[in-house]
Amino acid sequence: MKNFTCISVNHKLCGQAFRSLFTFDSAQCEKLLFDVKNLSPVLICTCNRTELYFCGTPEEGIRLLCEQSGVEIAKLKRKVMIFTDKTAVKRLYSVSCGIESAVIGEDEILGQVRRAYDLSRERIGLSPEVNMIFQGAIACAKKIKTETELSKTSVSTATLAAKEAAHYKDNVRVMLLGASGEIGSLVLKNLLSYKNVTVLATARSHRNALEYISDDPKLELIPYEKRYERIGECDCIISATSSPHYTVTADMLSDNENKLFIDLAVPRDIDPAVEKLAGARLIDMDFFTELAKENNLKKLDSVERSKLIIEEETDELEKQLMFHDFLPQFECLDRRLCEVSAKELFFRLKSELDSQTFGKVIEVIKEYGE
Repeated sequence: MKNFTCISVNHKLCGQAFRSLFTFDSAQCEKLLFDVKNLSPVLICTCNRTELYFCGTPEEGIRLLCEQSGVEIAKLKRKVMIFTDKTAVKRLYSVSCGIESAVIGEDEILGQVRRAYDLSRERIGLSPEVNMIFQGAIACAKKIKTETELSKTSVSTATLAAKEAAHYKDNVRVMLLGASGEIGSLVLKNLLSYKNVTVLATARSHRNALEYISDDPKLELIPYEKRYERIGECDCIISATSSPHYTVTADMLSDNENKLFIDLAVPRDIDPAVEKLAGARLIDMDFFTELAKENNLKKLDSVERSKLIIEEETDELEKQLMFHDFLPQFECLDRRLCEVSAKELFFRLKSELDSQTFGKVIEVIKEYGE
């Protein structure tokens, strides 16, 4: 686990505005990965975090993120979290299972980790050690979801946003921008579960991801370009795209907008000036981070159980990595051990190991003697 490092820009230390500086599109992600493919990098980018995992020094990781984002090194150092060696491994395991999420136990993060890992594995190739670390983290997250209550009553940003919209009025007409995206599709599914909600949905990239629910009577699919023509009939506008530009701007709206605007994108989708319109209310990802705190308190017992599982699984991983490093020497050492007496080896172990470890060695040796 030596030299395995994580550089994290996340919701615990950074607000949405700063996090958005490290939200990279697919081209930027691939450039970063190829620039340092010898470090076996994996880049995880979500609404609440950008985390770079790699084999190298913290200084290398900070420099990479600053080169890609244009942020000064000194500025990033004041906001960043740094994890090295075994703590970096535990960080990845904790992130993957959702205990580091703004909404503890949310389900989306595991898929995001897996996709980031798959991208690096397929596009640049990863070292055997980094492969083992990520495969272990994904397996551990699945185990935690099975053996704890962490994700049983699933709450996520998508469920919270849909609930906020559904409770805005007795009967709510919602416009959802980016409905075919990763977050947008989850929001749409949750919105349609409310009887008092009808939805106008757009998919900016014109994909067919919405066809499976297009026959729902509460859903109408509209072209993205028609959003301003139809926005007047809606009570709530939710935007969850990966657009580099605003999807809704204040100058395209009327002065009297009695509407709820929900921005689920990082960087922002909705022009902050919208909030200055009479009657308009704008909420963003930071709002949902605060809203999730009550849910998080209810899951503290599951978090502690998850940490114990992570401790067990990372310890097992460490042994696997040690054995993997040892394998090339095994055949040669096997012949050499045949020339060493059991007594000589036993006394050497006694002098080198602490009492607890030596006691375990004795127990193993006893089993072979039975």
